[in-house]
Amino acid sequence: MANVLEALINASEKAANIARSCCSGCSDNTLLVAEKCEGEANARFDKDFKTIADVLAQESAKSEILKRLPELTDNVRGEECAEINGLRIELQESSGQTAELLNKLVPAENAIRMAEAAHNDVNAVIEELPGDLPFIDPNDLGVWIDPIDATAEFIAGVRGEAAEGKGLPCVTVLIGAYLRSTGEPVVGVVNQPFYNNGKGRIVWGVHYGETCKWYGGDENSGSNIILMSGAEKPEIIQKFKNSGWEVKSVPGAGHKLLKVALGEAAAYIVSQGTTFRWDTCAPHSVVRARGGDVLSYSKLIPITYNDSKDLDTQEYCNSEGIIAYTNQDVFDKIKNILYES
Repeated sequence: MANVLEALINASEKAANIARSCCSGCSDNTLLVAEKCEGEANARFDKDFKTIADVLAQESAKSEILKRLPELTDNVRGEECAEINGLRIELQESSGQTAELLNKLVPAENAIRMAEAAHNDVNAVIEELPGDLPFIDPNDLGVWIDPIDATAEFIAGVRGEAAEGKGLPCVTVLIGAYLRSTGEPVVGVVNQPFYNNGKGRIVWGVHYGETCKWYGGDENSGSNIILMSGAEKPEIIQKFKNSGWEVKSVPGAGHKLLKVALGEAAAYIVSQGTTFRWDTCAPHSVVRARGGDVLSYSKLIPITYNDSKDLDTQEYCNSEGIIAYTNQDVFDKIKNILYES
């Protein structure tokens, strides 16, 4: 399993490097922001967007994973359609050729910088991986990639337009592996490209059989904080406030799930279908490694990830909402508030 974890870590860093490459020499056209078509878009938003960095980061992460784990060919999936403004983004044989392709969409200076980030070798700076991870059959694995979660915050941050407490620090790269036989998440990597003024941080978790290991941050005590979307139903927000909880809203599903995994919040609750498999797969493994889970809001059963391929985007939605937590006592309190009060 160590080889799987290492592949996902390095793939996340490749995507993170591409995201960071957009932050120097920025012009209005650096990112090439494109509105997603109806089949791609998150129904929560009136308009949903992707950038050339999203697409290039996803394709580069895929390439990095398959270079290290060729057995996963045809079983690595991502949020983004590889086409943007009518042009399919694919890594070419050389950095120069990729830059030439990107230059059809963005200025040459930016195309060169992004292409170099996509082609440069990565060896993420991480602590030595545990040597006692069990074997896992790569032929039973699938991978979900969210190349740049919180795209709106990424766009605002690169352009210098983000509000305080938002923007680039809320951006995450999410890469998670699951068992194709059961849908169970088993390995997850959450990369924060802009953490600590751009130095970055990688958080990972493994939950497979009896193995529960995680790495990446100090444990905190956000025992009285519940995270929710700003669009959550007012009556649900009020239930928790009336029960003495502090309800907070921060950008990015991956960012919120990471805060739960690190103990900066007790739970993250979404009552509606506004998150997707690529949002939750990676942090789900970290949360499970910490002793918790990510359940559907309405049925209280774990989210699974082995959906059929080539479904419409909306069919990969966590349509019944989610509840994420790391402490069973917290989950029991949440159930009491939601269903017994």
